[in-house]
Amino acid sequence: MYIKSLHVNNYKILSDLKIEFSAPEDRKNVVNVIAGVNGCGKTSLLKGIFELDKKILLEFNDFYKKNEIDFQEAVKICLEYGWRLISSLESKIQNETNIFDAPRIIFMPSQLNFDYQTTHKIDTTYKFTTLINGNILGDAEFYIKEYILAKERESHIADPEQRKQAAIDSFNKHFKNTRLLTQLHDLDKNQYNRPVFQNIKGDLLTIEQLSDGEKQLYGRVVALMMLRPQNSIILIDEPELALHPAWQQEIMTIYSNIGKNNQFIVATHSPQIIANTAHKNLILLTKKDNKIIAIPRSQPPVAVDINAILAEVMGAAIRPQAVEQLYKQYRELVDKQQEDTEQGQKLKQAILDYESPNSAFMQEMDLIKSLRSLS
Repeated sequence: MYIKSLHVNNYKILSDLKIEFSAPEDRKNVVNVIAGVNGCGKTSLLKGIFELDKKILLEFNDFYKKNEIDFQEAVKICLEYGWRLISSLESKIQNETNIFDAPRIIFMPSQLNFDYQTTHKIDTTYKFTTLINGNILGDAEFYIKEYILAKERESHIADPEQRKQAAIDSFNKHFKNTRLLTQLHDLDKNQYNRPVFQNIKGDLLTIEQLSDGEKQLYGRVVALMMLRPQNSIILIDEPELALHPAWQQEIMTIYSNIGKNNQFIVATHSPQIIANTAHKNLILLTKKDNKIIAIPRSQPPVAVDINAILAEVMGAAIRPQAVEQLYKQYRELVDKQQEDTEQGQKLKQAILDYESPNSAFMQEMDLIKSLRSLS
């Protein structure tokens, strides 16, 4: 199941908005990234898709026909006549099929509660629309424990310590490229097999003792792992929250390795996420004539460094306006060969209060000065 095209006639601040999305191919996941300035409706768009507003047109691929359920037709009927059939449809899937093969629309909002509470059981009831919320850390802790124990049961390694370590390594590999300062270390038998993490200092921590960024990363990723999504639409709002830029560069790669044949639709302000997205999967929302429009990327940006993304894709300044003004004034003096005047020296010192003498701008000014002797 995926969205091929979307036309929002009138939903919150969005009107007559048309978007084309990239679809999964060869049962691999695809990530669509929506970027734009604040107030352009990115979050509203995700909420509208999740709510399956009747004004939104969904085109489904024809893949699901099992146990006499034509899921495609059932969803179309729901779109036309409301949600009265969804409950019976969910019940039939829950009772008669593998729920992890059934499609879902999953929404992970930006604001989640990361207060810790112990979880003793995870709700595995199938829901066509699944909102990730509730006890994120407690559910993640429970799932990690069950993940390790299940991997140990599946293993053919004879030595129990090696078997456990192989299971822990299997979990940690999901996060191997994030340069996290912690990793799963063990299950604490004295605390009913609570997962224990270890930081680079060797300290042992439980999940609620992790940093805010680590809680966000582990909590959100594990929340999606628990659902084992297949053939689903996965909506994620601002996945970069509380994450170090190095983690932001890798976060969508981690998500996109979860499940198969899923279509991710992500709203973000992160230049790191945008820079790591194929241009054909990048959708820019912008304001034009008091209307929000979508600009698909028909060609790559000029460059994918952070400054280029800020300027070209997000329309943001790449440096503070005060520094830009200092650059302009000092460059004018250099062009007039007046950089050694009192005013020139004051401007240069003001610039050096922000950056080093070896900055790109100061090197450019030194090059201009050195070229004078050749003219």
